[in-house]
Amino acid sequence: MKIKNSYYEGLLQDLFCGNDGFFVIFMHFLYQFNQIFIFYPNFEKDFEKLYLLELEVCNILSRLIIEIGGDAKFYSSTKKYLSGNIDYIKSLSSIVDIDLELVEKGLIDVKNVLSKIDNIRIKTELRKIVAYKENEEKILKDIKIKLLTI
Repeated sequence: MKIKNSYYEGLLQDLFCGNDGFFVIFMHFLYQFNQIFIFYPNFEKDFEKLYLLELEVCNILSRLIIEIGGDAKFYSSTKKYLSGNIDYIKSLSSIVDIDLELVEKGLIDVKNVLSKIDNIRIKTELRKIVAYKENEEKILKDIKIKLLTI
């Protein structure tokens, strides 16, 4: 699919590396995974799944951006380089609450972009991202339930 579409490119670029973009969420989850094995080892596999799902989301977006003529650099559609916030907290309950908020906002963002795109191939790939985000949400809600039993 080689179609040049700067509007679609901007939408996808913001999902990929905007302020609340999925690459920021990936870095967030990766940091947590690298900490979790020390502080909460029984949740290590859950956080590994989270960062791997988010990595796949980033791979999908970067491929789409390149396919439509973009460059998938680490900046927003306005060329503001990646500068998202990562929460360096250690409380598992707080981590899960923040992560749920990030994932839920990501779901809203990708569904919003889905509504603005007509290209079937891009829509198909974005629906995969919705499924990944819903899976992330389920993992986090399951962690929250496990925390209530500890």
